[in-house]
Amino acid sequence: MVPPGNYFDPNLDLLAYYKDLGKNYAYAIKNASVKRVVNLSTIGGNLAEGNGILAGAHHVELILNELPADVAITHMRPNSFYYNLLGYIEMIKFNGSIVANYGGNDIIPWVSPVDIAAAIAEELITSFSGRKARSVGSEDLSGNETARILGEAIGKPDLKWIVVSDEETLKGLISIGMNPKIAAGLIEMYAALHSGLLAEDYYKNKPAVMGKVKMTDYAKEFAVAFNQ
Repeated sequence: MVPPGNYFDPNLDLLAYYKDLGKNYAYAIKNASVKRVVNLSTIGGNLAEGNGILAGAHHVELILNELPADVAITHMRPNSFYYNLLGYIEMIKFNGSIVANYGGNDIIPWVSPVDIAAAIAEELITSFSGRKARSVGSEDLSGNETARILGEAIGKPDLKWIVVSDEETLKGLISIGMNPKIAAGLIEMYAALHSGLLAEDYYKNKPAVMGKVKMTDYAKEFAVAFNQ
C-alpha cells in the first residue's frame, strides 16, 4: 500500500517515507471507523532486519497493528512480482544475460498481481477478527529456470542468469545514480533472497493453493515489452 518513492532522489529517507505513510493510513482508518483492513505488505514483511528496503513494510505492519483490537487486519505478503523482471530488459539487451547478487540456482518465489488481487478479494469478503498474515505466490522457480523461460519467449533460448557479488551489484546501482543508502538496502534485500532468509516465513506458511498465472504466461507480456 506504499507507492514506490524515487530511488534516485539523494534526499529520500525510504524508511521514514514508509513510516509516514503507515501513520497516515492508521489515522485515516481509525477516524473513518473502518473495521476491516487488508494491507498489501510484502514477502519479508515479518522481518525487523536483514530484509533491506522491505524493513519499511515491516514497520507499516507494526503501525497498523497498533490500531484498536476491533479492527480486523490481514497483512498480505506477496512474493517477488513478475513485472520486476522488466527492470532487466536493458541489461539483457546490453549484456545478453541477467546479472544480480541473487538468482542462478536460487529458488525465487514469484507472483502475479492478478493472483494477488484474487487473494485480496477473498480476504475482503471473508469474516475475520484479529490480526493475521497471508502469503501469496504464483510459482517458485530458480533464476536459471526463469531466464530460460524468458529467453525462449524473446528469442534468446541461451539466456543466462549470472550471480555476482553484493559489492559488484552495489557498485553498478550507484554508478547509475541510485541513492547509495537505498542501493545498499536493495542489495541487502536480494542477498536475503539469496540466503533464504527473505522467503523463510513464506515456506513455513506457503499457500495451500498457488496462483493461476505462471512464468510461461507472464513471459508473453515480458516479450511484448522487450520488443518495443
